Amino acid sequence: MSGLTLLAPIGLTALVGIPLVILLHMRNNTPRLRPVPTLRFWLLTLQEQREQTSFRRPPLSLLMLLQLLIVGLVAFALARPVTTSALNGLGHRTEPQHLIVLLDGSTSMAATDGPSGETRFDAARQQAISRINGLHEGDVATVIVLGTNTTNLEATDAASFRLLRDRLSTLTLPGGIADLDAGLALASNLLLPDLEDRVVVITDGDLSVDPNSVARVAASIDYVRVGGETTGNIAITDLSTRASVSNPDQEQIYVRVANFTPEQATAPIELVVDNISEAKSDLTIDPNGGAKTMTWDLPPGSKQARVNIGGQDALPQDNTASTVLTSPGDLSLKILLVSDTPTALQKALTVLPGAQVTTVGTDDSQAKDPNAPFDLVVYDTFSPDANSVFKGPVLFVNPPEGGLLQTRGVMQNPTVQRVRADDPLLKGVELAGATFGQTTVLVMGGSDTEVAAAESGPLIYRGTLSETGSQMVVLAFDIAQSNLPRRVAFPILVANIAGYLAPSPLPSALPLGEPLTYRPRADAATVRITPPDNVPVDLSVAGDDQNANGVTDQLREIAFPGTGVPGLYKVSELDADGNELGGGSFIVNAGHQRESDLRANPDLPALLANTNPDTPGKAKRATSDLWPSLVAAALAVLLFEWLVTLLPRRRRRRPAMTATQPGSASNG
Repeated sequence: MSGLTLLAPIGLTALVGIPLVILLHMRNNTPRLRPVPTLRFWLLTLQEQREQTSFRRPPLSLLMLLQLLIVGLVAFALARPVTTSALNGLGHRTEPQHLIVLLDGSTSMAATDGPSGETRFDAARQQAISRINGLHEGDVATVIVLGTNTTNLEATDAASFRLLRDRLSTLTLPGGIADLDAGLALASNLLLPDLEDRVVVITDGDLSVDPNSVARVAASIDYVRVGGETTGNIAITDLSTRASVSNPDQEQIYVRVANFTPEQATAPIELVVDNISEAKSDLTIDPNGGAKTMTWDLPPGSKQARVNIGGQDALPQDNTASTVLTSPGDLSLKILLVSDTPTALQKALTVLPGAQVTTVGTDDSQAKDPNAPFDLVVYDTFSPDANSVFKGPVLFVNPPEGGLLQTRGVMQNPTVQRVRADDPLLKGVELAGATFGQTTVLVMGGSDTEVAAAESGPLIYRGTLSETGSQMVVLAFDIAQSNLPRRVAFPILVANIAGYLAPSPLPSALPLGEPLTYRPRADAATVRITPPDNVPVDLSVAGDDQNANGVTDQLREIAFPGTGVPGLYKVSELDADGNELGGGSFIVNAGHQRESDLRANPDLPALLANTNPDTPGKAKRATSDLWPSLVAAALAVLLFEWLVTLLPRRRRRRPAMTATQPGSASNG
């Protein structure tokens, strides 16, 4: 809302000229000339008539009104009125301005709303360029592009303004998710106290914001919405693969399709494997964000799969999603399960995302190979000798007496008495009511950590295997005699153990803008990621560390946020000498639960307006000085008044003998 302020109110004293103008018109009424035959009788009453007309009622003439208007305009100009937003174009800004543009570059800005094919991001760039065109020397411009990566662009003079406009005109959509809260926090830190700061948010409205983030911005915020004419969209918001529960050697694909239109929709879905159409189906989805899921078992040996939605909408990029399928050369999680009766344990391992599980019997040669090519080995009711134990991380389940781990009898039907509640192995795991059957009592080493225990001994603990120095987790109980596999806690517990012991697998697919996070192998010093533009990015892997719970390798997790472009991303792990240890790839898809919903947030304008830059500690609002416009108006009125005065005199004809009305004198 605009406001008007007088910087020099004392200038209003010039309004004293208004009664002076009126007084002058009362005493100096301009007489009209009339022809008379003689002046003899006029001279006798001249003095009397002058006294009577000295305080005559002022004539309501055009000249007097124009002169009063001139006095008022000059007085108002001397008072230095300034205004905020509403009349900025009529005056001159009193101080240099700092323009901060928050430009939405999220995936939804790729939508098209008309037949021209112009995207919302194209319209947003033009809006930003238009704002920059209004700046001049002394102003400062900052453009913050929000997306997968936040980019700052600055300009401080006419030359850099031109460069900034050129940069914006060729700027590509970063994609991903726009974090408006982070953008507002950055804008707040960039405010300049000596300039008039103004923040402009240019978006399609598909954003959310924390009111506290808005309140912390010490400047007024303008909301500019682009696009939005077409908001209906059907999208693939999730696609992933995993080992089939019914057949661990076969992969299964999972897809989730959402309907962001106001009506129920039926969409044709097609599965394409290695460029061959494998399945087609019609999926009926409820409106306003409703979703349906589908799964297919993929043919053995498949390398790539793609799911397509038929038809066209405002955002065609999220109508298709692809994934690369795991293979022995990929950075998947390779697990060896040594068990003669795997059952529930095998199922819990095979459903781990990106896991490849190989199951062998206790008499298989791989069960006693210390250098087996796996990331994790699980010994179920089996214990190799000291020379045959795997040299990497291991999970012991129901270790027998006389094996690597020291025992001292058994517990009959133990119950949980002690729990390390904050341990990472128990995150999301509830053990209350769990039963375990007959359980061997194990003797923990000095460096081992008890996670859950009965009165007589540990049920779950973790530590280091003395023979190899590798990490281990021990489940002391027999899974077949426990009710834990029938509870939701069991697959969560297995996933926590795998995540603690082994490097996390490389995902086969990610939504656009979703950061890649995974833990590389122990020997990796660098992870090299090559996006679709073929410009590699090297990420250093931190060294081993240990937290208060004794959990190691927590700092080795890498995070890559640059997934704003859909396509194939290649990943390579390098050792300290730059030698490649292994590689893989993943695909970034455009669909996202939030970004594919093209409907604008109706609360966003009100939230962004909830700022009060006039309170103490807030930045000044941008103002414009109106005195130049007022002076120009006064000069224009003065010119008009002069013309009004001059034109009648030019039309007047001089007679041979004239006289004035009483109250004036003439010598003939």
